[in-house]
Amino acid sequence: MLSVVVPVYNGALHLDEALRSIRRQDYRRLDIVVIDDGSSDDSLAIARRHARADRRVMVLSQANAGVGAARRAAVAAATGSFLTFIDADDTVTRTGIRRAMDVLEETGSDLAVMPYQRLELTGLKPAAPWIRALHAKPARHVTLAERPDVLVNAIACAKIFRREFWDAQALDFPTVLLAGDQIVTARAYRDAKGIDISGAMTYNWRRMETSISQGQVTAHAVHARFDAIDAVLELLEDLPEVRAERALQYLRYNVPNSVLKLERADDAYLDALIERVPRVVAATPPDRYAAEVPAQYRVLNALLAAGEHAPVWRFVRAEGMQPEMHPSGDEPAGPTVYLPGWQVDAVPAETYVLTHEQTSARAVVRAVRRDGADLVLDVAAWFGNIDAVAPRLTVKTDGDIARVEHAGDPHVVTSRQGAQRRYPGSGWVVTLEGVGRRAPAAVTLTLQDGSRSGTVTAAIPRS
Repeated sequence: MLSVVVPVYNGALHLDEALRSIRRQDYRRLDIVVIDDGSSDDSLAIARRHARADRRVMVLSQANAGVGAARRAAVAAATGSFLTFIDADDTVTRTGIRRAMDVLEETGSDLAVMPYQRLELTGLKPAAPWIRALHAKPARHVTLAERPDVLVNAIACAKIFRREFWDAQALDFPTVLLAGDQIVTARAYRDAKGIDISGAMTYNWRRMETSISQGQVTAHAVHARFDAIDAVLELLEDLPEVRAERALQYLRYNVPNSVLKLERADDAYLDALIERVPRVVAATPPDRYAAEVPAQYRVLNALLAAGEHAPVWRFVRAEGMQPEMHPSGDEPAGPTVYLPGWQVDAVPAETYVLTHEQTSARAVVRAVRRDGADLVLDVAAWFGNIDAVAPRLTVKTDGDIARVEHAGDPHVVTSRQGAQRRYPGSGWVVTLEGVGRRAPAAVTLTLQDGSRSGTVTAAIPRS
């Protein structure tokens, strides 16, 4: 039996859709515990309607106490030998839970970690690249030391916990939940003797602008998020390599979300970042920090460590966090982006060096048309943050003859403030000769410019 915990507070807009998705998915041995946390809308009535229609649904109600308290109360009432959490504005796919449960029953692992995607007004969108990368490498019964990348999937949802493990480790949710999910999941990952990483899409996480975890621009929110970061790093102190990996994950993926909000924040928000960000930087190995954290964030982190407001605000207002808007060149330390403050602020020159990922080859097929039996592709291919001097493009196909012309409009990047950067010489026309009605799904391109080279696969849109 799998217990599904669904806390709801004024979630009438989406609760019916959430419960229908849970009831209709393929794993049938369910104990669905819906707990209404003092809603003032029709949430409780909707939950009770589902309970009348499906005996697997149990409805609890309490005075408003917060989602953490609601989850705790529902867990106490749950009867299943496995436990999962689904928020009232999210949905699940039809097959993902069943596939994860099948593996759990085979492996005996303590928990399963499932992929999620974003549910937006325009439809389903992929999750962040690091979430996709994690679940592109499924695994059975691994430990955190073996797969520290699992820590990037830090939300409480999209997990299945063995109830015996949950109780033995005394896992619990804090009452104040902003960024608190990751403390619970980090403890579970650390203490689990076996973790299953699923590749089967399971969870549809709705993007809510009013969410406490997705949008607040206050000093209080900064401290709450970094309190959770500090707590997780403390939990991992006995696993120094895992701790370093998690700190780097924070600086690559999570801290940028906080510092980007400086574009609409105040001095109190900045003061909170000045206090909290340097602690996370100090937890990383310097060589990996320099190689893996993008240049713009290393520069900003150095300015935050200095503790002065004026250089930070100048950097932010001059689009310093958007390196593609600034020129670059080769310096003794490596390919360097000349961000605001270059050779003015007291920031070492090597801090401005772009990472390998930032200068990697990129390509996109912008348009496709047929010319008789030929397929003509409008391709943009460029090196990130670098203006190529004499680029060359070669194409690998499955036997098709490809003709490449250096022509077409350059690739254009537009900043959040509306400024534009054009990559000279990034336009190409690739003709696949004689493909007829058969069209490949993608094309593999190798871009070269002097000693710089990179290969990338670009999807071909349907003509």
